[in-house]
Amino acid sequence: GSDLSRIRTHAQEKKGSWRISGEKIFISGGGQDLSEGILHLVLARTGKPDTGVKGLSLFLCPSHIDGTENSVAVVRLEDKLGLHASPTCHMHFADAEAALVGKEGEGLKAMFTMMNYARTDVALQGVGHASRAHQIALEYASTREQGRTSSGQAAVLTDHADVRQMLDKQANLALGGRAMCHITIARTLPGTSQELTDILASLCKVFCSEASTTAADLGIQILGGYGYLHEYGMEQIWRDARITSIYEGANGIHARALATRGFQHKETKELFVSFISSLFDDKTLADPAISQWQEESETILNSESPELEANNLMNITTNLFLQACQSRMNFDG
Repeated sequence: GSDLSRIRTHAQEKKGSWRISGEKIFISGGGQDLSEGILHLVLARTGKPDTGVKGLSLFLCPSHIDGTENSVAVVRLEDKLGLHASPTCHMHFADAEAALVGKEGEGLKAMFTMMNYARTDVALQGVGHASRAHQIALEYASTREQGRTSSGQAAVLTDHADVRQMLDKQANLALGGRAMCHITIARTLPGTSQELTDILASLCKVFCSEASTTAADLGIQILGGYGYLHEYGMEQIWRDARITSIYEGANGIHARALATRGFQHKETKELFVSFISSLFDDKTLADPAISQWQEESETILNSESPELEANNLMNITTNLFLQACQSRMNFDG
């Protein structure tokens, strides 16, 4: 789960090599026969049980070594709501040979090097789900006859205002999320502040994951009874999208971190404001939007219990980022 300080899987150095013992759950692709081997990245405890995250180290643990199976086994395949094309495994390590990545006790630091990429990847999954939900819904609504127009002609679903509004919301969620991810990837190259990179990746992950389930839910509504059936694939999009707000950090954890750590540092908040300001092409739009965000965020951050308003802080922050991205879009033609 998200409480890494409670990891019990441990590693010991024996005769010049490291050995891992313990279990890991929710491992995507932990067992498959599509490749000759699998290289597991494993966070394991090398320090004493009471050392928390400071006692964690990161290891590379191959499924095979010189053609011989390592002591790594799949003991269960999870029966999931969605993602049926991806085996989610419960793994058992029984004195499995592994190699240390980086320095002992710096596993969390090493792991977070890849976490922002993983979170951006989840965000892009959300964009894909939202885009596909909109495509299916638009195709269906453009041809499905329902009622009549004011002139008496046969109407299709796109002739109805509420359906058009739902389609527009789907499209805006997908396009907005895509822009946020694109700008985050383009603006967080080596040399960019790590604190800013962490926040942008988190914002993308939260916004796009929630956009995916919202777009899929709207798609089910647009298709009506057919959206509730397997046949049109909309329910699969919802099932597959649902995990995006859970893995690579539950959205509530991201919101809490933003409220209790990220923006509690004045320098980080100033970096974010400067970054957002640079995105706006029209400063007459930027100034009031940023001023409103600063006022609302300060109220939350200076309260006795910022975590109680963490989700609200996340919402106003993702909305500001979205506004800034939308200001750069050219909708002409």
